[in-house]
Amino acid sequence: MSKQDKTILIIAVALILFGFIFLLVKNRQSPSISGVDKTGVLKPISAADHVKGEASAPLQMIVYSDFECQFCADYAKTMKQVESEFAGKVLIAFRHYPLAGHPQARKAAEASECAGAQGKFWEMHDKLFVDNIAGNMSEEQFKKDAADLGLDQAKFNQCLDSAQYQSVVTGDLESGKTAGVTGTPTSFINGKIYPGAYPFEDFMSSTGQPEKGLKSIISELLK
Repeated sequence: MSKQDKTILIIAVALILFGFIFLLVKNRQSPSISGVDKTGVLKPISAADHVKGEASAPLQMIVYSDFECQFCADYAKTMKQVESEFAGKVLIAFRHYPLAGHPQARKAAEASECAGAQGKFWEMHDKLFVDNIAGNMSEEQFKKDAADLGLDQAKFNQCLDSAQYQSVVTGDLESGKTAGVTGTPTSFINGKIYPGAYPFEDFMSSTGQPEKGLKSIISELLK
């Protein structure tokens, strides 16, 4: 190999090493908001979420829930108390987290999205939890709920049967996992995680210790 060839080879190797080091350093920089789904950071509320309340509210609450979870059905009632007590002060976003052990949870989540496409997400949300309490969770029941809500039945059925919103439900599930959700319900209030079905009022834990309910937690955060 000539001296010129050796020089070219050394330069080429140096450029390759420089490029590798540059990419390594670049990929270790602080993650951006656009990459939250891969960094374990809570995904912020966006126009894609189903929300209740004012966008200007000082508190933001994100609830990961499962329509077939009994604790979630109870928690949905608690959330109505939060809406009433803290109207204008809390923005609430609902996200799906269907558990693997609940066979109808994912389809129920899709049903809520299909209803949402016709402007009835929250109405279907309430009906699905009523179905949960009644022990009547099935695709047939979800379609009956749609009819009761006056939705375009053909559009709803086609939406549900084709799993049109399967990716939306999966997206919520994955965002919950990266944020630290392991069960339902799990809430985030201004970014802080609160796992479990917190009651509205203060309560005693299973060990006999006094614990704060959502009313106290939110009231203190609003001070």
